[in-house]
Amino acid sequence: MGSSPWFTFVHCADLHLDSPFEGLHAVEPEIARVLRRSTFQAFDNIIDLAVREKADFIVVAGDIYDSVHQSLYAQIRFRESLRRAAEAGLQCFIAHGNHDPLSGWDAKLALPEAVHRFGGQEVECFVARRGGEILAHLYGISYAHREIRENLVSRFPKKREGPFAIGVLHANVGGDPNHDNYAPCSLADLLGSPLNYWALGHIHQPRILSGADPWVVYPGTPQGRSVKEPEARGCYVVRVWEGGRITPEFVATDVVRWYVESLDVGGLATLDALLDEMTRHKEDIRKKADGRGAIWRLVLSGRGELHGRLCRLDLERDLILPLREEEAGRPDFVWLEAIQLMTRPPVDLSKRRQVQDFIGEVLRSVETIRRGPNPRGLLEEVVARRPEYRFLAPHLEGLAQKEWLALLDEAESLLLDLLGEEEV
Repeated sequence: MGSSPWFTFVHCADLHLDSPFEGLHAVEPEIARVLRRSTFQAFDNIIDLAVREKADFIVVAGDIYDSVHQSLYAQIRFRESLRRAAEAGLQCFIAHGNHDPLSGWDAKLALPEAVHRFGGQEVECFVARRGGEILAHLYGISYAHREIRENLVSRFPKKREGPFAIGVLHANVGGDPNHDNYAPCSLADLLGSPLNYWALGHIHQPRILSGADPWVVYPGTPQGRSVKEPEARGCYVVRVWEGGRITPEFVATDVVRWYVESLDVGGLATLDALLDEMTRHKEDIRKKADGRGAIWRLVLSGRGELHGRLCRLDLERDLILPLREEEAGRPDFVWLEAIQLMTRPPVDLSKRRQVQDFIGEVLRSVETIRRGPNPRGLLEEVVARRPEYRFLAPHLEGLAQKEWLALLDEAESLLLDLLGEEEV
């Protein structure tokens, strides 16, 4: 076996070019500009990576654009990036997903000859070459329209052409509840195919579902777009060796990273101590972001003396703005997006529940629900009897039991706050 791979390709997906990043422009225009450009820059980073790694081709497994009605600007930028890849000798194989189906608006811009786009009627096959040598056969299909509920795996070939074959598919494997169940299939469906590598898209978290023949890989999105997509984001550089051995390597391509950090205030006695800890967290994030910009959300938790003072503060003015000073002008900015207050008053709940008064009775009832066999069902039943339920129902539908219990915790804390509890 040689010291160099037989061939190399880059697998990416879910570019979501031109994502709007709503809400940040009103806060800080300079950082909003960085975010608006970040999805395009992340794809440019993918091309730079492919050139640097001497890759032979790039696979984009769906959701190139963020919207069915993709902007002309997004289409022009994508074409120019593809042109740069073609000029570097890279072939590109692209599929469309639920966010950018073929039925969406298309400016019909001419793409470079080295770009191959899968159609939406049947699985198509393209050949990746290096000179006259066939490297791989790529089988794929685009979404003809937004909602594809069919298992598309059955349309892929039962036999493969040539020594190496790649399937390109935008699908929800295993019914991930955090993503729409488009083109649903099981891992067993994919493992039963004759292909060597499944280049998947749709799930935004990088995952390797199978590390054997066939490999089944989600690269995730190359640029996180909210705190729901935290930490490093990127793509896979896939090296294929003589004999078919595959070694995928995740490489970060993101421009801005998102973080959610928790800080327990229980041991902090003063606001000065809190600000010092927040500053320390900010600098830790700056190191983790490794020269990139970062946006973070801070969750303040724990029981302590600071709870009452925090409840009386204007969090935006008193805590967030001081942490934002001088960040906007830095390439490695760390922008505090929001503070979520989850602190509790310094009350010994186990003792307070024993007091025979109204508060003690309510606290005992809360604990009975919390420790009962079906707290979610009981809470739903109680809330359903309230006249406000018809307004609340759309927001409560689908909440998991742990989320109902978190609401119960909040209600318990609010009770103590409103009734002026200051006991230890």
